[in-house]
Amino acid sequence: MKALTRCLLVLLFLFSQIVAAGEFDDHCTFSLSEGRLFKTHCLITADFEGKTYCFGTEASKDSFLDDPKTMISKAKAFYEKQSMASDSGKDIDGRTKISQADALAQINSKNCDLSDRDAGYLEFDGMDLSHCKMVNTSFFGAYLRGANLSGANLERAYLNLARLEGTNLSKANLKDATIFQAIFDKTNFEGANLTNARMIGTLGNVNMSNANITKGRYGLDIGNQPMGAMRFDAVGGNFENSNFEGADINRCNLRFANLRNANLRNTDLFRADLSQADLTGADITGTNLNESTLDGTIMTGVKGLEYIKGYKTEKGLCVDCK
Repeated sequence: MKALTRCLLVLLFLFSQIVAAGEFDDHCTFSLSEGRLFKTHCLITADFEGKTYCFGTEASKDSFLDDPKTMISKAKAFYEKQSMASDSGKDIDGRTKISQADALAQINSKNCDLSDRDAGYLEFDGMDLSHCKMVNTSFFGAYLRGANLSGANLERAYLNLARLEGTNLSKANLKDATIFQAIFDKTNFEGANLTNARMIGTLGNVNMSNANITKGRYGLDIGNQPMGAMRFDAVGGNFENSNFEGADINRCNLRFANLRNANLRNTDLFRADLSQADLTGADITGTNLNESTLDGTIMTGVKGLEYIKGYKTEKGLCVDCK
């Protein structure tokens, strides 16, 4: 009888393990849909059409429930692409790993081309890469401190966790680039093209003046909450004359930032902290400033003041915003 009971318990355990197994090898479905791999323990799940999907956070699950078919379709496409890439020896975006020696050989050549290369964790401190073509290049965790990348083509580049202290990226083409949690300090993006770029991290006194940031995706990343609430944090940053039109920078921290004459038309600044920021001459037509903090924010000569609504007066009052 005891032996039979033990067998039943083992079978029940095995059955529970099978039931708990999720689609996509337990990866977070939300993260996959956004083009990222995030393995979970499948503790947060949702069932859809007889299948179980795993999530890293409750917020990710809630997003899934809003439109499961679309999210599953995107997640499946990325996951299958990842599997095929692993078989080919390249990463998910078709990049081939390059050695430090081969990277330096390219940099020292007249026709430097690091496109479609994985230069992760390599060292480029103080080097001049401005003549290099770096389309779809991965600099994951790479050292670019004090490097010169001004005017370089970095379209679709991947700069997650890169060291960018003192890096010159002025007038660089960073369209569709991904820059998550890089280390910034006096990083220069003046006049850079950051159209549709995805950027999260603490930028501090970054110079992003005269930059094109249209449709930039800098809002809070709910898909990675286990790593902490990651957001666009640029206290005291310089964004004078920059074009943010259509950008998502919800919940960002732009305290004391210089946003003079910036184009903020139709941007999402929901719950943004703009305390003491200077928006003199900026255009906020169509901007979502609901629940934003405007404590001492300078709004002299701002266009579209009628869109200031939804914030609570106890958080402070803006200057010249009546």
